[in-house]
This record gives sequence, structure tokens and C-alpha cells, in this order.
Amino acid sequence: MKKSLIPLALVAGFSLAVGLAGCAPAEVASSTAPEVTASATTPETAVEANVLDAVEASYQLWLSQGMTEEVTSSGDRYILTYQPGGDFVAALYNLELEDVIPIEQPELFTVYSAWMMLKDDATVIVEGDNQLTLTNEGYGDFTVFIENGIIISGEAVNGSWTGVFRYEPDLPTLGILEQSLNAE
Repeated sequence: MKKSLIPLALVAGFSLAVGLAGCAPAEVASSTAPEVTASATTPETAVEANVLDAVEASYQLWLSQGMTEEVTSSGDRYILTYQPGGDFVAALYNLELEDVIPIEQPELFTVYSAWMMLKDDATVIVEGDNQLTLTNEGYGDFTVFIENGIIISGEAVNGSWTGVFRYEPDLPTLGILEQSLNAE
């Protein structure tokens, strides 16, 4: 593994692409889920409830099982991964630079950001077939794709990043982060 540092602009670019929410990591454990009612009276409300259910189900999987996002941003490939338990620390591995850094911002995960955006009245929501586009000045603009009731991938509206998601930690990447932190 190279001992190079990832340029601040690279991390900032990735952060902006995924959409920082500005939330403290402590909010992960103490956040409450948005309320979704089952008493939908119109077809539009019923569709919205299904989309909200998919975001909520994805967020709950993220919390309980962890997550790995394989993202391409600005030509670089990244693995962003998190394993539940203890303090929130995720690994961001730049495959091109063969470098990994610790991340303490849960909002870098698309599923977490989507969940937070649905809690914000300023978010514009556009629904499509098995997809949901979310726009909010404070979080960014992205589309998530839903399959079997969970978010499986996403992309920036402006095309600056794309990613596929798995609801499990990438243990080899987390191992590289642990080795890197222990070597310091």
C-alpha cells in the first residue's frame, strides 16, 4: 500500500458528490426514523409511502448490517464501507491510489443522505419507475434506484458519480484501514 495522502480536493470532491448533510456522527445511533403512515388515500400518496418505505428499509439495513458502496467519482474508483458496532468509523479506499482513510461522516453514504433528505421539508422528491430523485441545496442532487424494496444503486444528477450498494461491510477494506491506523 502506498503511504501517499489522498489530496484534500479528492476527498472534498467525493464528499460533495455524495452530498454532505453536516450531521454529527453521534446522530447515527440516536436518530429516529421518519414516520410513514399506512393510511394512504390516493394513488400518489400510496406510491410516496412505498418510496419512503424503501428508503427507511435501506437505512435500517445500513444501521444493522453495515454497507459497502462501490463508487466511481471524477474518474477514480472508491470503496466506502462501514461495519456497525462501536463508534462510527467507515473506510474510504481509493483504488487508484491504493490508499485508505477513516471517515467519520455517515452522510457520505447515499442511503444515509437519502434518509436525512426525506426528513427535510426543503427536499424536492421526483418519483420514477423504481427510482427516486432527491434534490436539496444542503445535501446535493442524486437519484437512487430501488429493487425489492431497497436502494441498490445511485448516481449524481450531474453525472459526477455513480455507485452500487451492498448491505454488508467490505471486511478486506476495513482490514486495510485497521492496519493503516495501527501503523501510525
